[in-house]
Amino acid sequence: MLDVNLKTLRKCIPVCQNLIYLNTGWSGPSPISVVQAIKDRLDYEMEQGPTTPDVHQSGLAIREQTRVAIANLINADPSEVAITKNTTDGLNHVMNGLNWEDGDEIITCNLEHGSVLIPSHFQNLRHGVNITVLDFDTDEPSGSIVEKIQNAITDRTKLVFLSHIEYSTGLRMPVKEIRRITKDAGVMLLLDGAQTAGHIKLDMKDIDCEFYSIPGQKWLLGPEATGALYIRHDMLEKVSPTQVAGKAVVPDHNPYQIETISDSMDKFQVTSTNVALHAGLLESTRFIEEIGLENIEKRNLDLANSLKQGLSGINGVQILSPMTRENSSGLVSFNIEGWVPEEAVAKFWEGHQIVCRQVAFPKCIRASMHFFNTEEEVNLLLNAVSELAK
Repeated sequence: MLDVNLKTLRKCIPVCQNLIYLNTGWSGPSPISVVQAIKDRLDYEMEQGPTTPDVHQSGLAIREQTRVAIANLINADPSEVAITKNTTDGLNHVMNGLNWEDGDEIITCNLEHGSVLIPSHFQNLRHGVNITVLDFDTDEPSGSIVEKIQNAITDRTKLVFLSHIEYSTGLRMPVKEIRRITKDAGVMLLLDGAQTAGHIKLDMKDIDCEFYSIPGQKWLLGPEATGALYIRHDMLEKVSPTQVAGKAVVPDHNPYQIETISDSMDKFQVTSTNVALHAGLLESTRFIEEIGLENIEKRNLDLANSLKQGLSGINGVQILSPMTRENSSGLVSFNIEGWVPEEAVAKFWEGHQIVCRQVAFPKCIRASMHFFNTEEEVNLLLNAVSELAK
């Protein structure tokens, strides 16, 4: 299906006509329909007023439709989903809302994004929580990952906190096997899904983790400042909101008697929300669902494999990403001998209009392969790499 419709799909994403965009892992380019959904909502509010009855009710409907769409995307119940500002926002809701005690332990790893490492560090500063940072190779085998986590768990371990797909090299974590050992040990599992939603098929019931946070603006191709948090229903009362307003209490309270709500994801909503952004996220979710996550995942892996195979034939290039398909994703990280990643990335843009990025740790160049990219674009990147590797 994707091969047949690729030309049509690329016309729906204007950036494809202007340059070679290989940076969806940072932020994805919005389709025309997503931008139009945002504009339409803003125009409606401008023309009719943001608080008139019809506008207000339609806004409530859009927010709920967005929550349902995200729940369907990840196979969760809508009551387990809250719309957030981004992945980091959702992760912080969980990390700051859990009841930490001095001596509790968090297990994470060295390949993680700051959105995992920094919230963990702050629990150490605030509550005396001990942080175990496991050392993983950039292409660590799944069996070794599971073994290292299992060996690190103690009777004080409270949480394993990892990315489902590592942002640095695209290493796909064996989350079902990790969940098996955390469940057996009575340890909670929080997964950073920054590189998964819209990239691979997700199923919260199958993964069975306690917490999962995703963005809207990356592989889902939605607007910035959107995302979603999943909290498994039986864990909801264990996460307290760190900022509170009217949604955190029973409606129609009086100043002398306020009753809090603990079993609803609405408790995390502090203020009114940007309905136009929700409309954009709703449309981007529909756009991705129509293409099909299985189609997208297969194509992303095929493109990434083509890039890795090509890179492996260029002298002076080191590939950091896994070569095995089951451990791979659409992210490909590599280095070019004699080139600082920042300088190489700048050369790709200046000489070829190719957009990718550098990663701080491990220092490398990272290209993101999404469904709208082509084999021709892969070859153009390989040519650009070859020029620098001479």
